[in-house]
Amino acid sequence: MKHFTFLFFILLVINQLSAQQHLPPTPIWNGKSLDLMLSKDADWATPFELSDGNRSASIMEMRDWYGRLRNKYSQVNELVIGQTVNETEILAYTFSEDPAFSVSLHRSNKPLVVFQAGIHSGEIDGLDAGMMLIRDLCTGPLKSLAKQVDIIFIPAINIDGLSRLSDKNRINQRGPEMQGWRSNSLNQNLNRDYSKLDSYEIKSVVELIAVVKPELYVDIHVTDGADYQYDITYGFTGKHGYSPEISKWLESSLKSNADQLLSKLGHIPGPLVFLKDEKDPRSGNEFYTFGPRFSHGYGDARHMPTVLVENHSLKPYRQRVLGTRVLMEAMLQALASESKSLRTAMEKDAISLPNKIPVTWDISTNSNDSMMFKGMKSIVRKSEAAGSEVVSWNAEKLDVKIPLIQHNQPKTFINRPKFYCIPSNRTDIRDRLKSHGIEHRILESDSLIEVNCIRFENFQLIGKTTNQGRTRMSASSVNFKKKVIYRRGSTIVSTDQPLGILSCLLLEPDSPDSFFQWGFFGDVAERTEYFEAYAMAPLADEMMKNNPELKAEFDSKCASDEAFRKDQDARLRWWYERSEWSDENWMVYPIGTIN
Repeated sequence: MKHFTFLFFILLVINQLSAQQHLPPTPIWNGKSLDLMLSKDADWATPFELSDGNRSASIMEMRDWYGRLRNKYSQVNELVIGQTVNETEILAYTFSEDPAFSVSLHRSNKPLVVFQAGIHSGEIDGLDAGMMLIRDLCTGPLKSLAKQVDIIFIPAINIDGLSRLSDKNRINQRGPEMQGWRSNSLNQNLNRDYSKLDSYEIKSVVELIAVVKPELYVDIHVTDGADYQYDITYGFTGKHGYSPEISKWLESSLKSNADQLLSKLGHIPGPLVFLKDEKDPRSGNEFYTFGPRFSHGYGDARHMPTVLVENHSLKPYRQRVLGTRVLMEAMLQALASESKSLRTAMEKDAISLPNKIPVTWDISTNSNDSMMFKGMKSIVRKSEAAGSEVVSWNAEKLDVKIPLIQHNQPKTFINRPKFYCIPSNRTDIRDRLKSHGIEHRILESDSLIEVNCIRFENFQLIGKTTNQGRTRMSASSVNFKKKVIYRRGSTIVSTDQPLGILSCLLLEPDSPDSFFQWGFFGDVAERTEYFEAYAMAPLADEMMKNNPELKAEFDSKCASDEAFRKDQDARLRWWYERSEWSDENWMVYPIGTIN
C-alpha cells in the first residue's frame, strides 16, 4: 500500500509539472500532514480534498459546504462584514463554543484570532486551509482547542477578485487549477490600503478589527520570487517597531510553537524572504520594516499582534494548503496556552507613547547578523526572447550562510503633539479615523483655538505614475501659530490613547503613510484667485518703499537666483504672496495641532 501511495503522488507531481512546464521543477513532497486530508467518501471532505489537493473551492462550493456545516454544528456561523463596490457580500465565518459570540460577536474571555485569506485572491491557500481547520474543530481532531479560542475566518477578502477565475492568472505560481485575480474590481491592491482606507474591502476588515479587538490577526498570502526550500514563510515587525512587547511574544511563544509543529509534520518553515539579489542568495536576505499601508505594519502601529504569511509559490498547492492548515493550528495552540502573557504585552505596548515616532528606517550600521538559508541551486540558460541569460533553479538543495540585512535603524521621526484639530469640512478624514477606531470628539459649537500650523513649501508630486490610483505628494514645511475658528462638527483627536501612534502616522504630513502623502490634501496647492501685472506692479512698488526689511529679502532673492530675477511673474508673485490680497489658506495644511 505504501508503494502504491508513493507512486500515486509521483504521478500527480508529473501531471502537474506537465501543465506548468515553464516553472522550475520542485522536489517530490510526502509530508506527514497529508494525514490531515479526509478521503473522498468522507462526509466533510472539502473540494480541495475531493480533488486530491489540486483545486480550491469556488465561492458557491465554499458557501454551500459551510451551510451544511452550520446546520450540523451550532459553533459555526456565517457573517457578512461588508460589501464590495459591486455590492458583493464580504463573508466571514465565526467559530466559538459561546453562542453570543457566534451570533453577535460579543467577546468572551477566550482569546480571539482573525484569520484572513485571499487579500490577493490568486493567493487563495488560506481559504481551503481554513475550511479544514474549522471542520476539524467541529468534528473532533481539534476538540480541545475548540473550547479555548474563538475564531473569525475571512476566506477571501478580495471576493470580487476571486470571481475573476482563470488558470492563467498567476504565471509564477504552481496551482491551484483555477486562481483569482490579484487586485479588486477597481484595480486596487488591497494590501496597500490599511492606512488610507480607499477600498470597501479593507475598510470592512479594519472596522471589524476595531470592534472585536483580536489577540491575533493573520494575513495569508503566497509569494513570488526566488526558489528555496521553505514552503511556509511568515514574519512580523521586530522589537524595534511600535509594539516591542508583542514582537517578543510572537518570537518566543508563537514562532517556536509553529516552527516545531510544521517541522514535525514535514514542512520547512522559514522567515520572510526578500533576497537582495534573487539570482544569488549569497547577496543576503533583507528584513524590512513595513509601514501601516501593509497588514502587518498596520497591526504593529495599532498594537495588534499581526503575522504575515507568505507560502512559497513554486511549491505544490497541496503542500502549501496543508502547511497553512498546520500553521493555523499551531497559532491556536499558542493562543490557548499563552494568552495571558500576550494580553499583558498588548497592554504594555498600548500605553507606550513616545514623543518622537520613527517613520522611516535605514539599514542597521551595527548589524553583523547572518542566517542559514535553505535555498535551491540556480542554473543559468540563454533565452532568445530575453536576449540574455536568465536564472532558474533545478530543485537541488543549497544550504548556505548569508547576511541578514536588517532595515531597523530609525532614520526620520515625527513629533507627537497632544491634539489634532480637524476642520468640520474634512469629513473624509474624520470618517477614516472613525473606521480605524481612533478615539475623537466632535465640537458641539464654534470654537476659537490657537493651533500650530504648517505652510508647505517645495510642494511636488511623487513618481511619474499614479500609486493605488492616487497621486502621492511631498513637501517641506514652515511652522507658525495662528488662532483658527473651528466650526461646529470639527474633530479633536487626542494622541494620549492606545491608537495614538497610529493617529500620528495618519495625520503628520512627514509620515510616508499619512493622508497628506497619499494625496488627500492636493487641493491646498491649487490657486483659485490670481493677480494681473497692471494691478500687482504698483502695489509691489509701494510695498518695497514702505517695508525696508521685505525689500532687503527681495533683493537678496534676486541676487542669488538669476532665473527669479529675470521672471516678471515670479517677482510679482513673490510680492503677491506677502500682500494682504493673497489667499491665507494657500499651501496651509488644514489640520492644526496643540502641543
